[in-house]
Amino acid sequence: MLNFIASLLGKLMRWIYDSLANSATEPESISFYAIAIIIMTILVTLIAVPVTISQQKQAENTKKIKPKMDEIQKKFSYDPQIMQKKMQELYKEEGVNPGISSCLGMIFQILVLFALFRVMNDTKTFVFPEGIESIRKDFYWISDLTKPDPLWYGLPLLTSLSQFAVTLFSMKTNPQMNEGPMASMNKTMLFLPLVFFLTFRSLPAGLPLYYTLSSIMRLIIMVIMHLVNPKNKDIEIRGENEKINNKTSKK
Repeated sequence: MLNFIASLLGKLMRWIYDSLANSATEPESISFYAIAIIIMTILVTLIAVPVTISQQKQAENTKKIKPKMDEIQKKFSYDPQIMQKKMQELYKEEGVNPGISSCLGMIFQILVLFALFRVMNDTKTFVFPEGIESIRKDFYWISDLTKPDPLWYGLPLLTSLSQFAVTLFSMKTNPQMNEGPMASMNKTMLFLPLVFFLTFRSLPAGLPLYYTLSSIMRLIIMVIMHLVNPKNKDIEIRGENEKINNKTSKK
C-alpha cells in the first residue's frame, strides 16, 4: 500500500517538476523541486477536503448535542457502561459518529506522510530514476530538501506549531474530545507537536515542509467551516449563559 501511494506521489511530483522546468524560469531563492512539493501538498490536501469537512461537521454536530450529552453523564454517572450505551444511542439518533471521521483523517495523513518519507529517501525509485544530483533542491535557507533542516527553529518548529494549532482548535470545537474516555488521550495529543519537532529535525526537510503546509490548510478549512455555521454562535451564547447561571446558583 505504501509503495503504491509513494509511486503515485512520486509520479505527481515529477509531473509538476517537469511542467515547471519546461515552462518557467527557476527562482533564485526557491527551487522547482520545492515548488513541486508545495503544489503536490496543495493537491493532496484538496483531495482530502471531503474527509476534513466530514470531520469538522461531526465536531460541530457533537457540539450541538452537548447539552444532551451532559444530561446523560449526570443521570448515569453511577454506571459508566450504561452511560456509554446511552451515549451511543444518542449518537445514532442524532446521526453523529465523530470517531470514524477522526480516524479516517488520521489514517490518511499517516499513510501520505510515510509514503512521502519513502519518496524523499529513495528519489531514484519514485521520482528521478536518472538521479536527483543534477537539479536544485533548495528552499530559502535550506540548501537541500532531501536532507534535514539545518535550523532547529525552521521547518521542524513550524510543523510543531501548526500541529499544535490544529489540535487546540479541534479540542475547542469538539466537546467530546474534552470529556469522557477521550479526554486523557487528547490531553496526551498536546505533546505530539513536541514529538513532531524532535522527529522532523532528523528527517528530510521536504517532509516538514509538506506537513506544515498541510496542517495550515486543514486549519483554514476547519476555521472557515466553524465561522460560516450560524448554529455555532447560538451554541456559544447558550454555553456562556449556562456558565453564568451555574455561577449564580452556586452563590
